[in-house]
Amino acid sequence: MSKELEYDLVAIGGGTAGLVSAAGAAYLGARPGLIERAALGGDCLWTGCVPSKALIASARLAHTMSQAGKLGLVGAAPVHAFSEVMERMRRARGVVAHHDDPERFRGMGVGVHFGTARFIDGNRIEVEGVGRIRSRRFVIATGASSSAPPVPGLEDIGYLTNETVFETQSLPKRLVILGGGPIGLEFSQVFARLGAQVTVLEMMDRILPKEDPDVADALAELLRAEGITIELGTEVVQADKDGDAKCLVTEDGRRFPADEILVATGRRPATGSLELERAGVELDRAAVRVDKNLKTTGDRIWAAGDVTGGLQFTHVADYMAKTALRNALLPLNSAVDYTNVPWVTYTDPEIAHVGLGQAEAEALGGRTYTYQFADLDRAITDAETIGFVKVSADRKGRILGATIFGHGAGDLLQPLVLAKTHGLTLADIANTIFPYPTMVEGVKRAASEYQRARLDGPAGKVLKKVVSWLK
Repeated sequence: MSKELEYDLVAIGGGTAGLVSAAGAAYLGARPGLIERAALGGDCLWTGCVPSKALIASARLAHTMSQAGKLGLVGAAPVHAFSEVMERMRRARGVVAHHDDPERFRGMGVGVHFGTARFIDGNRIEVEGVGRIRSRRFVIATGASSSAPPVPGLEDIGYLTNETVFETQSLPKRLVILGGGPIGLEFSQVFARLGAQVTVLEMMDRILPKEDPDVADALAELLRAEGITIELGTEVVQADKDGDAKCLVTEDGRRFPADEILVATGRRPATGSLELERAGVELDRAAVRVDKNLKTTGDRIWAAGDVTGGLQFTHVADYMAKTALRNALLPLNSAVDYTNVPWVTYTDPEIAHVGLGQAEAEALGGRTYTYQFADLDRAITDAETIGFVKVSADRKGRILGATIFGHGAGDLLQPLVLAKTHGLTLADIANTIFPYPTMVEGVKRAASEYQRARLDGPAGKVLKKVVSWLK
């Protein structure tokens, strides 16, 4: 038997959490190993953030071309070359991939190995095609994969997921999407703008259940205006064929035929081949169980990213990996805190959110301040007036939560994330100079609503009296 390889820390999984763990360990002077079954980059690079945003960019331009009349130009219905759109996406993905080149990580001092890993015990793993690897510490970062609901017949007729949709070569004329969450809605708009007839089937009574109802309703109205059919409270109970068409059958007997079905109903942590029980690592509802320090139940084994079953975002995986790495290599433990994690739904317009929802914030005594983009100068000049900035704060102006629905919301949210994270108040934001005219000025205007509300209260009455005396 060949000699075992030895490392100070081994990250299992070559997505964001694994890459950050391994690169960080090398930077700190440890000897790290990195095990990946397929290709470095993980879901974000190959089947998530990067390719989906490339498609969103093409779909957004197609829509803008058709809506040019809003800016006094002659609108043009673009001729969609779907295969070229998909090829451009793959080229963009290929350019980004150089960040995750194995040789780049080997140059950092990371031992990169490819193959399926399984635990032998708490100190050793075996990697197919590589052999046995011993390490003083492990970070499990194997991510998650698409999960389909147990609908009878669905596996027989076949379907796309967010992982396989990027290999599609031709535009389906009719697309039925199962699931009204962020992934399903982003793809619904992309395919509709590229020329498909799209129907979204959602079992709950509204889309985006993690967002405030007014935000979800506003997006649903916009998507319907673009020609997307959204069926709420619709449970699919059967899948079959109707001639050449694939068909989903709902509980009330309605049939939704399609050329293709896209399943976007959830994800499942990828732990199947690891044989975690050999290392004493326990699962919690299929996810790796971790404590606040991201320590698993196994000795000297941590976990980070989607495999833990928490927030499924690349930026959260990055944050978790850095926390797990500190705890694995340094003597003082750091606990994760998800209080100020932002997220974005990349429809057009986008929805960006941080902190509590409006109802939660107001239940704690907070008050919500809203500013409509329809009243913002830059939004008016750019014909981007859909949406609003909404911030909930306590009596002292400390931010409890915020949501922005509008053009570029993911970028516009960041001042509020920064303020919430570092204890700045809405008064601090209102008293900050923002450049004019910009979309981000909408954040300042929402904060100024808090200032106006203060002037209507007892403090404002005193101030007005002082001004009256000084006149």
